[in-house]
Amino acid sequence: MKFHVLTLFPEMIENAVHTSITGRALKKGTLSLHTVNIRDFSDNKHMRVDDYPYGGGAGMVMQPEPVFRAWKSVAGADCVNREKMPRCIYLTPQGKVLNQTMVEELAMEEELILLCGHYEGIDERVLEEVVTDYVSIGDYVLTGGELAACVLIDAVSRFVPGVLSNQESSQFESMQDHLLEYPHYTRPEAWHDRKVPEVLLQGDHRKIQAWRLEQSVERTRQRRPDLLEKNRQVTAAFFSPTGGTRKTVEIFTEFLTQNPRYLDLGRRKLRKEKWKFSSKDFLVAAAPVYGGQLPDIQEPLFSNLQGEKTPCVIMAAYGNRHYDDTLAQMQHRLEKQGFICIGAIAPIVPHVYSEVLGNGRPDEKDVQILRRFAVETKKRVENGEKYGFVSVQLPGNPEPAPKQMKPVKKYFRRELCRNCQACVQKCPVNGISQETLEIREDLCLNCMACVKVCAAGARTCDCSQVAEYLEKNYRAPKEIQYF
Repeated sequence: MKFHVLTLFPEMIENAVHTSITGRALKKGTLSLHTVNIRDFSDNKHMRVDDYPYGGGAGMVMQPEPVFRAWKSVAGADCVNREKMPRCIYLTPQGKVLNQTMVEELAMEEELILLCGHYEGIDERVLEEVVTDYVSIGDYVLTGGELAACVLIDAVSRFVPGVLSNQESSQFESMQDHLLEYPHYTRPEAWHDRKVPEVLLQGDHRKIQAWRLEQSVERTRQRRPDLLEKNRQVTAAFFSPTGGTRKTVEIFTEFLTQNPRYLDLGRRKLRKEKWKFSSKDFLVAAAPVYGGQLPDIQEPLFSNLQGEKTPCVIMAAYGNRHYDDTLAQMQHRLEKQGFICIGAIAPIVPHVYSEVLGNGRPDEKDVQILRRFAVETKKRVENGEKYGFVSVQLPGNPEPAPKQMKPVKKYFRRELCRNCQACVQKCPVNGISQETLEIREDLCLNCMACVKVCAAGARTCDCSQVAEYLEKNYRAPKEIQYF
């Protein structure tokens, strides 16, 4: 991440950023800081860059030309294609107040230009020419933008990979999920007759996590009750017989929240239960694509979820061919049940019939796209809370005719079977007889969960013809799409 700071006082920026965590990151090369003294671009022999305001009034105003020249020295001589140039952020109390969602969004940029005003401000004409974002760090006035720039650099840097020694520190800390951070303790165990809470000394990580969440909620209730109004329980409900969809939805959901709840709808027991969600909840619904549609099971997938104008995003994970009607089908089904689909994404995962298609996905590039979509989702939630949630427009047929899937040849070698019943338990549609271990073809999804879970190698399949066709026609890696 490169920070370019346009300022009248570069030493203020240099001294602050070259210390502590950001200072170490600069030495490692993880961060780059380039301060530009606006005075160097003055054509006045006294290096003046300000003048009296038109219309009168107190104070001085920074002139447009020195600011423009300083910006141009960073943006480059060709200033026509603005889309390829770094975002230019003007630090001003008139801007949008910096929050965690904005910080995460800015951290995904490769470089940023920060413009620091002084005196009574900067000539409006140059702001209109170069500024892309107006950002404030609070509803108060400083003598200049330098301190605000340092705050922004520090906050954004924490989300740049490699800056923090513990990667979790940027994701699981104060202000995530609109909750204040839980209290911390270190040695000694007793100090001034105050003891470390017993739960932290027992080593039960599940209890510790529950205690920390409880403390976060209580601390927020006491100190920042306004934040609790924005806090939402995020639930990820997924169907993932072989694990590809689950892996991807977990990556995405953990970019959204540090306290997710997961519903594995591959478990028949959970599909039979009714799950209700309020308007204060948030749902992530994820499923694999089977023949361009949702898996066709006896009780329609997600039919046991009931919303109450509950915002949600949907995910259709596919093996590099296409998602076809799946996103539209999911949206139609969930919105009939009281949800508002504010976003959708179609990631690529390993294809169950091919060792080539989707191999290694999601990769590092995919993870960054999932992260970007998570930040975009947070922004949509914030906007929805202010102006109302809007349903996203998606391609595809919301009510496609069921497709007859070509059956895959499956083999069962009874002499190798240990009768462990793993395939019976893993089958998401109860399609394997507990007594005979035979597969009911009228129920089978050809999901290959039974083959994958069989440690003895008693269950195998022949997908060669299907795999050959897919690899011939869909070998080129697809990019993740989101809406």
